[in-house]
Amino acid sequence: MCFALLAALPSYGETNAVPSPQSLEPWDALMRVTTGFGYRENILRSSIVQEDSAFFNTSADVSLMRFTESGAYMSFFILLDDSQYFSSPSVDYERFISATLQAATPIGKDDELGGQFNCFYQHQVVDLSETESSIARSLVDGYTFTLQPYWKHTLGDGWAVQIDAELLRQIYSGALSDYWAPAAGLRLLHSYGHRSEVSLYGQTKYLMYDSRSKSDHDGKAIAGTSLIYKQNEIGLQWRHTFDKEQQWRTRTKLNYKLSQDNGSGYFDYHRVQGSQQLRWKNPLWEIKVNASLNWYTYPEQEIDDERYARYSCVLDVRIERRLGKRWILYSFADREWSMSNDELDQYRNWSAGVGVGVEF
Repeated sequence: MCFALLAALPSYGETNAVPSPQSLEPWDALMRVTTGFGYRENILRSSIVQEDSAFFNTSADVSLMRFTESGAYMSFFILLDDSQYFSSPSVDYERFISATLQAATPIGKDDELGGQFNCFYQHQVVDLSETESSIARSLVDGYTFTLQPYWKHTLGDGWAVQIDAELLRQIYSGALSDYWAPAAGLRLLHSYGHRSEVSLYGQTKYLMYDSRSKSDHDGKAIAGTSLIYKQNEIGLQWRHTFDKEQQWRTRTKLNYKLSQDNGSGYFDYHRVQGSQQLRWKNPLWEIKVNASLNWYTYPEQEIDDERYARYSCVLDVRIERRLGKRWILYSFADREWSMSNDELDQYRNWSAGVGVGVEF
C-alpha cells in the first residue's frame, strides 16, 4: 500500500515532470477507482507472532492541473487507499489518505518559485525502528503536514541549481511522540534527452520531539530533557527515459544519511539507501518493477557485544492491462526482508493480489 502511494505521488524537486501547455486543456482532470482482492503474510511485520489474512482493497485518486501560457501551473492530487482484512486478530484494516497541492511560477527568464503542501493520514503497520528504540513495528494512526517551498535558477545548457526548504509536523494518536521537522537543502540538476534528469543534493533536517527525552549511553531516558535529531543527507537521483514515446523509463536513487541526537549519541545511526525502478508502457500494457535496499548501523548500540546493525530489502511488481479507453485489469506482488543481529528485528512478509479499475 505504501508502494502505491510512492508511485502515485509527484516527486518534489523534479523538473520536466509537468506536461507541456499544448497537451493540456485549461483544466486537466483525471480520476481512477480500483478494487480488488489479495493476501498478505505477516501483517504485523513481526519476528514472534505472525498474522496472515486475505484482504479487500479499494483505492481512488483524483488529479487536477492548470497550466498557463506563462509557464506557471497549479495541480491538486488526492489519493485514498483502504484494505480490509478478513482474519487478522490485531489489524482490522489499513488506510491512508494523501492530498497534495503543487504550484510554480516563473520569475523572469531564469528563475522559478514554487512548492507543495501535503496532508497525509495513515492507519497502517509501520516499521519505526529507524528512530524508535523501544517500539519497532506498530499500528500507527496519525497525520503528517508538510510544506516544501523551493527556488530554482537556470544556469543554461540544461543545468540548474535549486534551494529547497521544508517544514513538517507529525501528529500521532497513542504513545508515540509528536514532532516538528524543519529542513533545508541544495540541489544541482541537469536535464537532457527525452525528459530525463539527474540531480545531486544535500539536506540538513532536525527532528524536534514534543515529549521524548534524551537517553544515556545505556538507553535510559534522562528526565527533564528533550530529544532532537540532526540528520545530514547527501544523495543522487536519476530519472532516465530511453525513447521519445517514453515507453522505457528508469528511476535511480542513492543516498547516505547521518543521524545524530543531541544527547549521549545512543540514537545515532548511519544509513545507506538505494532504490531502482524500471517501467515499461505501451497503449495496452504497463509494468513497473521496484527494488530498494537499506543498511543501518548504530555506533552506540550493541547486541551481544556487536554493533547493532540491520538491513532491509523490498521488491514489488505491478502489471496493468487496459481494456478499451477506461477499464483496467491489474495484478501486484511485493516481498520484504528485514535482517539484523537482533533477532527481534528479523522478519519477512509478502503480499499479492488482483483487481479491476476504471478511469474517468
